[in-house]
Amino acid sequence: MRNFRRSVWFSWPYRRRLAASILCAMAVAVLWSVNLGAIFPVLKLLKNQQNLHQWVDTEIGDHEKQRDLHAAEVTKLNLALADQKTKPDTPEREKRTRNYSANLASETDAQDYHANWVARYQWLKVRVIRYLPTDLFETFLWIIGAVLVCVAVKGAFEFLHESLVGRVTHRTLFDLRNSFIRRVLRQDVRQLQAAGTNDLMARFTNDTEQVGAGLKVLYGRVIAEPLKAVTCFVAAFLICWQLTLAFVVVVPLALYVLVQVSKAMRKAAKKALQRMSAMYKILNEMFSGIRAVKGFTREAHERRRFRVANREFYRKALRLVNIDAFTNPAIEVLVVLSVSFALSAGVYLVLTGGTRIWGIPMCSQPLSFETLLQFYVFLVAIADPVRKLSSVYTKLQGAEAASARIFEVYDREPTIRGNADGPRLKKVKKQIEFRHVCFAYNPTADQPTLDNVSLTVKAGETVAVVGGNGCGKTTLLALLPRFFDPDSGAVLIDGVNLRTAHLRSLRKLLGVVTQDTQLFDDTVFANISYGKRGATREEVIEAAKKARANDFIEKKEGGYDALMGTGGSNFSGGERQKIALARAILRDPQILILDEFTSAIDTPSEADIHAAIKEFVKGRTTFLITHKLHTVPEIADRVVMMDAGKVLDIGTHAELLARCEPYRRLFESVQLWKAA
Repeated sequence: MRNFRRSVWFSWPYRRRLAASILCAMAVAVLWSVNLGAIFPVLKLLKNQQNLHQWVDTEIGDHEKQRDLHAAEVTKLNLALADQKTKPDTPEREKRTRNYSANLASETDAQDYHANWVARYQWLKVRVIRYLPTDLFETFLWIIGAVLVCVAVKGAFEFLHESLVGRVTHRTLFDLRNSFIRRVLRQDVRQLQAAGTNDLMARFTNDTEQVGAGLKVLYGRVIAEPLKAVTCFVAAFLICWQLTLAFVVVVPLALYVLVQVSKAMRKAAKKALQRMSAMYKILNEMFSGIRAVKGFTREAHERRRFRVANREFYRKALRLVNIDAFTNPAIEVLVVLSVSFALSAGVYLVLTGGTRIWGIPMCSQPLSFETLLQFYVFLVAIADPVRKLSSVYTKLQGAEAASARIFEVYDREPTIRGNADGPRLKKVKKQIEFRHVCFAYNPTADQPTLDNVSLTVKAGETVAVVGGNGCGKTTLLALLPRFFDPDSGAVLIDGVNLRTAHLRSLRKLLGVVTQDTQLFDDTVFANISYGKRGATREEVIEAAKKARANDFIEKKEGGYDALMGTGGSNFSGGERQKIALARAILRDPQILILDEFTSAIDTPSEADIHAAIKEFVKGRTTFLITHKLHTVPEIADRVVMMDAGKVLDIGTHAELLARCEPYRRLFESVQLWKAA
């Protein structure tokens, strides 16, 4: 339960509320046993036809009589012991002295027992019973009324207990989720890609809910039910402690069963959570790619794929259900066994009128039927919380499995650190250099993604990086914002190795526009202002004008307050790209990265965006990744031709056409495609 304990520590700031909930649970437990204790006076009332005044006087008289009898025996035994001291020291005298001493101790205990009960009944008579009516039926009504009052008060404390537990649980989950997202966002892109969006979503939603269920059970039932059992155990112990101890003989066996069940539950819960993550993954892929699903008429295939994952989750969840279902009856059988054992012993004592079983003393005085029945009620009252606790353990194991999945990601340390003490980058004054850079997503791959790449770009220069799919263009530029670090070699800005630079200052120099515009389901204003914290409306509008986006935004209903929809679905592809460009323009970056940003838009939108970019890139160091090579001469100062993770050639568009055969073939293929 190590991981679940870590989740519990998030509740520490709310310890006062937890303490208050425990006090409420204690009040509920005391009132629970008091309500059950009302059975005894009712039974006395019905059986003996005595009101409580008469009953307490009878009890006081009986105990005084027994006390006096035992006091007389104590006096006789003291005299006998004194007489033994006057006799010669023989083995017989020693034997009689031991017997007298043992009997004296027994009689003294009995005298004290009855004296204590006399004192209790005297207190009860003076403090409580003197105020009760003498009529039998009125007495019964008074008892019932007192029970109702206790039930109402107990209900109020139960409400407070549940409310406080709910508050603590949800505040704990609130803090846990916030801390979790803080830790996850610190991790680098490579770690997050390895974890996968769907798996992370499952851990943030389903797994944290599992933890919440465990916390609610821990602070609720795990505290309240044992307190109920303890108060009833104390009441039963006061009636007959020997029989009460006989009731707990099966506790070790019950604990053994719970331990075995917990091991199976932990494994089953972990597998079920993994299958839930797999279902999330399939659903996300299915709905995000719904156009492909319908366009290729693959609905049946997706149904089958989901059915397989759903069936696997069903099997794992069914195992959880079976384990949980087994625990409750197994514990209940053990509890009933212990109750039966203690009750059988009590019935034997009532029927025989004795105090011993097989020579073992079981009670100080013979038990009455009413006392035994009250004792049995308290035992059953102990059994009920124990039975409820049997299902608690399985829920805690589920919470432990969920906590393990959460902290598995939570504890990952980012390989790319912020370098708070590193040099801060203000601007690009001289150059950006990629020096002998090597990088591989898979260290065991035969061919690295980037293989000894060297490139120097002057400040303010615009460089187009071109090449076939998978040649390493996007990966190379992902090293600039340190989404990844090279496996060997270095990336430098004005001679400063980016590994040592202050990370936030580095990324503030950058503006990125990609083919995937990565817009949020928020207003147009919020999406553009995402590029600059605290941006004014005037700044946002000015950036939109530079990106040729202001006209169509103002024509939309709501203008800059119009909602973009999920992924910008309320806007066309060209409009989304212009809004993404406006976001980058608002940031006013020193370094601009444009990654296939016009690959999926219409010709008029492309012309607009190119016009905006030609104006915006002036004075900025710009990297352009594109397959549309006809735009390269208009924008780029130089072209970098890449293939298989290597730089084949660097030069102007005209120079590469003249001397680089792979570039010429690539340019001609694009021209043929455009003409077609």
